[in-house]
Amino acid sequence: MLWRERLSTYWNEASRYLKLIFNSGFLFTVYILFILGSYYYSQLLEWLPETFPAVGLFTVIFTWLLTRSRVRTFVKPADIVFLLPLESRLDNYFRASRIYSYVLQSFVLFFVMIILGPLFFLRIGEDPSAFWFSMLGLLLVKAWNISANWSEMRFSSQQELSLHFVLRGVLNGFFAYLLFSGAHIALVGTLLVIMVGLLVLYYQPVSNKRSLKWDHLINVEQQMLMFFYRIANLFTDVPQLRKQIRERRYLNWVLSSLSASRQSIYHYLFARSFIRANDYFGIYVRLVIVSVILVMFLPNGWLQLIVGLLFLHMVIMQLSTLWYHYDTVIWVDLYPVKPESKKDALTSLSLRLLLLMTTAHVIMLLITSDVIIALMVLVFGSVFSYYGSTRLLHKRKKGVM
Repeated sequence: MLWRERLSTYWNEASRYLKLIFNSGFLFTVYILFILGSYYYSQLLEWLPETFPAVGLFTVIFTWLLTRSRVRTFVKPADIVFLLPLESRLDNYFRASRIYSYVLQSFVLFFVMIILGPLFFLRIGEDPSAFWFSMLGLLLVKAWNISANWSEMRFSSQQELSLHFVLRGVLNGFFAYLLFSGAHIALVGTLLVIMVGLLVLYYQPVSNKRSLKWDHLINVEQQMLMFFYRIANLFTDVPQLRKQIRERRYLNWVLSSLSASRQSIYHYLFARSFIRANDYFGIYVRLVIVSVILVMFLPNGWLQLIVGLLFLHMVIMQLSTLWYHYDTVIWVDLYPVKPESKKDALTSLSLRLLLLMTTAHVIMLLITSDVIIALMVLVFGSVFSYYGSTRLLHKRKKGVM
């Protein structure tokens, strides 16, 4: 069966990357952050004021999770030639795609609901039956969104797709608000009936009258695949991402700050690659923002220092993949430079980026904490940045799979 073959091919590839992720120090970092987060979660709940909009928070989170209901089809660019003529015989294939997507996205819903469970029982409903009723409602509406999104795959214009995405978001928002605000079950049931009516009277005729837009189908699949590759690229070089370049001219001024010497080929290449290729820059910025927010909200003390060092370690793991970025480009080997310059360039770039993150932590601590903690983070962060860029980074270089 074609579906099983495609699914098996994908997970055989994904499992190799997942092994690298699970065997890396990143998993230990996440484990430490999970333990620390669990400890302070209860304190955060006690600190939250009575006026905290818990219902609004649940509504926003689950409106997004319900509305973003893409169907994973595992189609490939060549399918637009070979499978398009057989579309009428692929009902079982696409039905399996919808079921697969529903199961995975339902697991995400359940996982998020479990994480937010303590807040749910504290501010929304103390009865466990209310929790499971909400979970059941979310699963039903997720199934509706999967079916509706699949019908939307037949729209040809981006305007139509965007409009229907917004309309589903409005319906999902109303449903989530009614569900978490304790509205009468009749109101929730009425909205579910309206959704079913839309599915039968509107979306089903669209599916019957229009054919699938394979170019859009392939584009969605490629976006979902690239999302996984970007995560895996934090731990190893992913060949499928090598050709993805973003010009980002507005960041050209950063090159002089990241490149230690204009005379060094690798200093320039690594700095340019960090900004333009494989989304290194985007991941680094996200790590800096998240770490600064955590440092700002955590209680004053050693915990802020530990979290800062953990995020510095995550940046080191990300930058280690840059070492192999030009291994398949033959022209680089023709440059008249010493082999040691490549190591020096990666060390220099990493040191500058790690010190920049440390500086961001120190500035935030000077604003929200005390000088002693800020000095501790400055000293330990600087020492770790030097050790990480000169030693740890080069021990963690990862080869191509």
